[in-house]
Amino acid sequence: MSKTLLIVSGGIEAADAAKRAKEMGLYVVVSDRDPHAPGFEFADSCLIADVYAPDETAAAAERYARKLRKIDGVICVAADAPMTVAAVNKRLGLKGISEESARLACDKLAMKERFLAAGVPIPWFSAVSTPQMLQRIAIERGRNLVIKPVDSRGSRGVQRVEQVEDLTKAFYFAQEHSPTDRVMVEQYLSGPQVSTESIVVNGVCHTPGFSDRNYEYLERYAPFFIENGGDLPSHLPDDVQAKVKDVVGRAAAALGITNGTVKGDIVVHRGEPHVIELAARLSGGFFCTREIPLNTGVDFIGAAIKVALGEDVSAEELTPKRLTPVIQRYSFPSPGKVVKVSGAAEARKIPGVTEVIVTAKEGDIIPPAGDKRPSAAMVLATGATREAALEAANDALAQIRIETA
Repeated sequence: MSKTLLIVSGGIEAADAAKRAKEMGLYVVVSDRDPHAPGFEFADSCLIADVYAPDETAAAAERYARKLRKIDGVICVAADAPMTVAAVNKRLGLKGISEESARLACDKLAMKERFLAAGVPIPWFSAVSTPQMLQRIAIERGRNLVIKPVDSRGSRGVQRVEQVEDLTKAFYFAQEHSPTDRVMVEQYLSGPQVSTESIVVNGVCHTPGFSDRNYEYLERYAPFFIENGGDLPSHLPDDVQAKVKDVVGRAAAALGITNGTVKGDIVVHRGEPHVIELAARLSGGFFCTREIPLNTGVDFIGAAIKVALGEDVSAEELTPKRLTPVIQRYSFPSPGKVVKVSGAAEARKIPGVTEVIVTAKEGDIIPPAGDKRPSAAMVLATGATREAALEAANDALAQIRIETA
């Protein structure tokens, strides 16, 4: 009988993982609270359970394993839910991320404290308990700071203090996004930022995913951090990239992750990498499911699935075979109600464009830019050079018309 993989999250990006698992001959179970989740289309069985409710998902997985079919491994794709994966691992006696490592990965303050103790380079940071404390820190250290919830997902609630007028409002905004009402600040470090995607195998960290983050709209959407895709391969010198990969490996070890996946947000400040955050999951935005294979030829999802099942993955499998330029960009329409969407078919015909995904549909509301990216479409493009790939991506975006009222 084929092995069974549980994929936590049935979102559109997780659907790619489900498809790959099916190609590998696995029996696929997908869990999500949305009965219409896109990932269910590619599942052999479905569990209706909240991705962000560890006990609920673990209980559903246990019932399934007891009554229907043994589950051999669990993986989380494009959802920041390592606590859920850890809960399933513990309940079913599976190898994988522990509850303690998952806790550290979900608590940005505890994570930074662990990094500090382990000598992993990070920005200066501090817990902030009141608006008055935030004001005092801003006076003592200056306003070149980032305020964020301690335990939110992604960029929700995150702001650059230097571009905030009302510090009290910024504090409560961050606090609103924290399930435990906790807030922290850290130093804002200038320099290029990169996203990394790594697989840790028996304590050895392999990082085939390495993308320059594109913050061309940093000023437009201030004080929020709105990323507009990324560029692969990285522009950073080889020696700096090697430093980044070393730091990511040290950070994963500090969190106690010896087998599994980690997503790094790294800033290279004055030539030296510093860890902003390390997530114990596969990234969203199609980075691991489509960009890495296009860029490197590495079957990243396939390797991550094998690790989740407790199988061996060789260094060769995770070594890039090529470095094809790949550009990802998003469409940011004007805020309002979507009244017309067109141009996707024309965008797909542009040479070099490998993917066009339009998420907006008529009747949707596009909110003003805030702490969550207000995108309505995404394109991926490749080319013989970065410039050719970027031109194809921009040409595709120009074809996509999302009218709002």
